[in-house]
Amino acid sequence: MADQIPGIPEGWELVHAFRRAVKGEWYIDNDGTPYLQPLSKSVYPHPIIRKIEKPAKYRPFANAREADQFWNASLRLAGVTGDAKDSRFRITSIGRDGITTNAEFYSYEAAFYKFCVDDDGTPFGVKIDE
Repeated sequence: MADQIPGIPEGWELVHAFRRAVKGEWYIDNDGTPYLQPLSKSVYPHPIIRKIEKPAKYRPFANAREADQFWNASLRLAGVTGDAKDSRFRITSIGRDGITTNAEFYSYEAAFYKFCVDDDGTPFGVKIDE
């Protein structure tokens, strides 16, 4: 879509081709610079844009110290949604090489691919800052 309207900066995408921006929206002004609309509504129509968000990257935990923050977390099977009781797990121990849930041991790498954090659905691992 960015190629349909000239001047969309790299890292941004077009939301709407031509309308008045409302407070909190980004738009492209006549000089091609992104601006955040501070008032309730812009006076003139502009192309409305938003930043392209890159998905966060994660890796398996390397040791118990990294995993310890999830001691009280509820886990669920990765890719499973809904309230199925058999898809939720509690961590019963955190060890040097992995975790135990409901009497089953998983290495940190296996747990990374099998589980996600139940509260927010993030992978059971360490977020990589880029």
